Amino acid sequence: MRKSSLLSVIACVGFCVGAPAYAGDLSINTTSGFESRYIFRGVQFAETSIQPAVTINYSGLHLGAWFNLPVGDDDFAITPGGEELDLVIGYSFPLTDYVGVDAGLTYYLFPDAMSGFGDFYKEDGNGGGVNSLEPYVSFSFSAPLSPVVTFYRDFMWDTFTIQGSLSHSAPLGDGLSLDLGGMLGYVVDDDPADYLYGVANANISYQFSDKSSIYAGARYGGSDIPGGSFIDNSIAGTSKSNGFWWGVGFSTSL
Repeated sequence: MRKSSLLSVIACVGFCVGAPAYAGDLSINTTSGFESRYIFRGVQFAETSIQPAVTINYSGLHLGAWFNLPVGDDDFAITPGGEELDLVIGYSFPLTDYVGVDAGLTYYLFPDAMSGFGDFYKEDGNGGGVNSLEPYVSFSFSAPLSPVVTFYRDFMWDTFTIQGSLSHSAPLGDGLSLDLGGMLGYVVDDDPADYLYGVANANISYQFSDKSSIYAGARYGGSDIPGGSFIDNSIAGTSKSNGFWWGVGFSTSL
């Protein structure tokens, strides 16, 4: 389910916060990444995966699609095959000279678990589908480290999430940059319980044209879901949910 949500995946794998486009001509942005693990809000959804995405922007309106395609061991996938398609529609606009707003809706679709909507998939095969709808509203601030605060409400899973993120890009010269990010979130969920999660990442990016770039980097994620902690590798019976992973990819715009 989207990174970071699809909001955090559209820009780059993990999360990279960019300034929203409030007006202007049509633009199309694409990314394609390879991640050694796919972790969403402190829960591992798949092992090694290819993650392509496309976003269409026009005068503040944006449409996006993000896909997770596991290519390795699916023992830790949230559904039998681990495939996932996230569809997003949203609208961005300036609230003030220093605050931007992005509001929209994400539909999480799991092709391998299509037996129903809103039922969490059980590893023993007794559950239904995990497809879900989640509205969101995000506030971005023109301030050092580009802070962003986002609120999510998943009506099918009956969860409420608040997530904050910071990011910074340091030019290294000759088209290279060091891109750093940090994200912390809290999920209100009665089953199994409320929990805290976080992710930190560092990417080296190289912009080889005005519209295209490549990146490679490391990430660390963790949560305190009951049965786990930020430093162990076992969360609620799902192994390898906390710890380090890495990713590479490229992005381009039209």
